Amino acid sequence: MSERLAELEQVIGITFRDRSLLQRAFMHRSLFNEQPHLLNQLTDNERLEFLGDSVLHFVTTTWLFTTFPEQNEATLTHWRAALVSTKGLAECAGQLNLGQYAYLSRGEDNPAGRSREKLLADLFEALVGAIYLDQGLETVRTFILRFWQERIDRITRLDLDPTMRLQELMQARYKQLPAYEMVEERGPEHCREYVMAVNVMGHQFTGSGSSKKEAKKAAARKALVAWGEHGLDPLVPIDPKSK
Repeated sequence: MSERLAELEQVIGITFRDRSLLQRAFMHRSLFNEQPHLLNQLTDNERLEFLGDSVLHFVTTTWLFTTFPEQNEATLTHWRAALVSTKGLAECAGQLNLGQYAYLSRGEDNPAGRSREKLLADLFEALVGAIYLDQGLETVRTFILRFWQERIDRITRLDLDPTMRLQELMQARYKQLPAYEMVEERGPEHCREYVMAVNVMGHQFTGSGSSKKEAKKAAARKALVAWGEHGLDPLVPIDPKSK
């Protein structure tokens, strides 16, 4: 086990003061469901996931706030959602091949189980929580931002024209175009607000703006976030909170 943890430290580039934290970050609950007696000695990684999620949001929010002072709250929220989405975190974990270090039940211990998107995202969150507890905020900030620096350029490029990006995705995958409709116009003439909706394979996303064009972009942007997190399979329901 110590060799495994030492290898993991090399992979992430951080030497832990308390290796038990690093070990705990990779203890999946399936192991304890299968072998409950292990709970007498070990703990699963769910509490570290909880902490890591908060650390990720704090570090990401402050970094976006200071790096992009010209961007408004809606844009920064969208970019943060794209960075810390399940798919995004799984990509980060995949770069480090974290799945191979997870302690899993026999039922989960196979290539498909170790590459599950949700598992990888949870491992990344738990690892962030462990790094924060062991090394402090500055070290975990450096660890997180090395991934964000690589991904933010891609995210901001796609965000320049979300309607065009959504159209490209729809045409490539479904051979269809997204359908937009006006939902509402509100406010006085000098301060008009428009609400547009876009329908994508049975899922509807709404956005608002000071012009129809901006409202259309806002709706497309929400659809793109959901696409990144859920794939927008017409048979898969989407959590309303993500809309």
